[in-house]
Amino acid sequence: MLFFKDGCGPESARISRWVLAAGFATGVAAFLYYYSNQLTLAHYDAKAHMLVARRIFDSLEPGYAQMGAHWLPLTHLLYLPFVVFDSQYRSGFLPSLLSVCAFAFSGWLAYRISFRVTGSAAAGVFAAVVLLANPNLQYLQSCPLTEPIFMLLFLLALDRLILWRESDHSSLPWPAAVCVALAGLCRYEGWYLLAGMLLLLLYDAWTRTVPPRAAIRAGAVFVAVFGVPAAAHFGYIFFRLGSVFFTRVAAGNPDPYLTHKRPFLALGYHLGELCQMSALLPLLLAAAGFLLVILQRGEFRKRAPLLLLWIPSLVNVSALYWGLIYRLRYSALILPAVAIFGSLILASVAAKRRALFSLAIVVSILPWLSWHFPRIDEGNLLAAGPGALTLPAAAVVLVLIAQAAQRYGASLLVLCVLAMQHPALACEHRPIMAETLEHEFIESERLEIIRCLRKNYDGGRILVDMGRLAPLVYDSGLAVKEFIYNEGGEMLWHKAVNDPERHVRWMCAEKGDAVWAHLSGDPEWARAYSVVIRTERFSLYRLNRDYPGGLAARERGYKARD
Repeated sequence: MLFFKDGCGPESARISRWVLAAGFATGVAAFLYYYSNQLTLAHYDAKAHMLVARRIFDSLEPGYAQMGAHWLPLTHLLYLPFVVFDSQYRSGFLPSLLSVCAFAFSGWLAYRISFRVTGSAAAGVFAAVVLLANPNLQYLQSCPLTEPIFMLLFLLALDRLILWRESDHSSLPWPAAVCVALAGLCRYEGWYLLAGMLLLLLYDAWTRTVPPRAAIRAGAVFVAVFGVPAAAHFGYIFFRLGSVFFTRVAAGNPDPYLTHKRPFLALGYHLGELCQMSALLPLLLAAAGFLLVILQRGEFRKRAPLLLLWIPSLVNVSALYWGLIYRLRYSALILPAVAIFGSLILASVAAKRRALFSLAIVVSILPWLSWHFPRIDEGNLLAAGPGALTLPAAAVVLVLIAQAAQRYGASLLVLCVLAMQHPALACEHRPIMAETLEHEFIESERLEIIRCLRKNYDGGRILVDMGRLAPLVYDSGLAVKEFIYNEGGEMLWHKAVNDPERHVRWMCAEKGDAVWAHLSGDPEWARAYSVVIRTERFSLYRLNRDYPGGLAARERGYKARD
């Protein structure tokens, strides 16, 4: 209960409970919809996370090293008790419910944080509803992915830090430090969060918001609590695998994304993705709230911790600058910033009025842009969405209602929710589903390979590049121990690559992966194998039955396994 102690006063307790209940109701309803439509495991990374957790015990080289050099451990350790059971491993039902719980508590924390910095329950409800009503987040929280769990830890750390800053500083911020440490074991944004927390403590010491000695002690707690588990994880992985995520990033990307070392392009791409994820109107409102924080110097010390909410933007822009592959769903971690900064506008009657009129004007202009610039809009970013006509009309009605009833905050909230659910631009209309199904163009080929493998599989090991074919391994229905791959140990992988006919009976390759590179680079490498099936992007090979070395290897393998 230490982590979830209210700390906002009895006047907000009842509203807080309603917000939490609404979060669970929304999350469960969204989950049931996507689960019934078989979409909770549609995202490739959802399958990969389930597979990483499973292979800790179900693999030829079981153990903690199966986390691999790239993955962080927390989410997979949370899934581990569930994926032991085949029913949960194949359905992802209970692992997905962890995301639902994280989603509900994130909405609750958005309310608490906004209420604490504004003193307005209306602002807190606004922040919670804008976060919970986002359709892209509603899908992500229905899947076994890292974003919902990280979001909960992020907001919990911020909430606990704000509470500590308002205290007499007689105790140390242990709850906040633990949450930051767990966030750093969930996603790499947690590492930036630690740096942001330390910079905030430095600012607090400099401005005497917190006594310098208390700030130094708090900083030491953050570093120690974060450093011990992080050092243990990365130290063990480096000892076992010889590399970690940071060494691989430092080595460079042989095929970098087009934003590589182009900071302004990286920033532009990030803003475009963020606009898609959050919808334009809530993002503009959040920008106005950000400006309010900067301009209202009297409130800046109290609201300074809110700036940490934008830290995921730094990570995303950095990733794009380094040329790493960028995913739309990474922007989901900025949605709490959009919701909470937008809620700051409700603290001022004049700001609410101006914001409502401004957003109504913007949404009325967007359809004209969609119709006027179709030829020069190469990226189709201004294409009309489902709300191109209804949203401007709703904005006019809401302005009239606000003028008559003086309900500018409620009108703003309704307009933002409508803008997310029925946006004026097509690019804002549930883009997360387009990303989730982005591999659909090769799905028929992948299913063809899977059907062929299931029909002809005879118990021999299969060589795959796990970095590319994790979803195929998951969907094959075979045990992970039937595969030899290049993650989580790699000793067997190197043996199989050096002498494939002695170690594997099958090879499965996708165009561009490590197995494909060996097949293309050295025709003699797979001389003992024949093509079972080949599509444009996939190939499946099997060891020739009349190959002597292969037959002996199979017999030895059977004896060893028996």
